[in-house]
Amino acid sequence: MVAFSFLVGGFVELAISGLTLDQTLKIRVAAIPVSILIGRPYGLYRDFLLHILTRVHDNHHVNKFLVDTFANLTFQVPLYALILSFNGATHAQIISAAGSIVLISSISGRPYGLFLNICRRLFSVPIA
Repeated sequence: MVAFSFLVGGFVELAISGLTLDQTLKIRVAAIPVSILIGRPYGLYRDFLLHILTRVHDNHHVNKFLVDTFANLTFQVPLYALILSFNGATHAQIISAAGSIVLISSISGRPYGLFLNICRRLFSVPIA
């Protein structure tokens, strides 16, 4: 989660939301302990959603895409807004960045799910 969110969040903050490099670096550094703390709960949340929602329907790939997207949005966006707030972003910047991260999270949800599964395989952690 640290590596993935550092790259995606940093891009959004610099390229889309207009934060300065200094603000972005502070936010990314502040996000590292948060990412470490929420990595496991996020994985459990995602696994729970995958377990409940993908067994109901036959189209596994579509469901995994939708569940990863939903999990990413509902778990990450509120935390991201808090991190921005605690690191001096203005209300306009928070709205812009959070709005942008909604779009980015919609696109990156499944790639992050796949990245998570690769990391789990590397460290012999069961995959949902």
